[in-house]
Amino acid sequence: MPMSEEERRLLKELELGLIADDPHLAMVLLSGYPAPRFRADLFFGALAGLTGLALLIAGASGRIVALLALGLSLVGLGTGLLLGKFFPGRRRGPERPAG
Repeated sequence: MPMSEEERRLLKELELGLIADDPHLAMVLLSGYPAPRFRADLFFGALAGLTGLALLIAGASGRIVALLALGLSLVGLGTGLLLGKFFPGRRRGPERPAG
């Protein structure tokens, strides 16, 4: 079913409003290219977390405090990198008032 002239006009207004509000998002959407799937922070977060977990186990089995501390810090770093993706609002600065 083809769009009416009113629907076309409203769609054009929405497009122009999007371009005015967020030009970067509009250009990404209009480019037609998908977003990159590889995220370095996710890869390095998982790598740091798994390495830290291995160091935690090695430090606990050998009772080496330095390995425990290094493993715990790597697990924390990896978790921070992984969760930063799922909670993107935490990376932003203070909110600006609207208007």
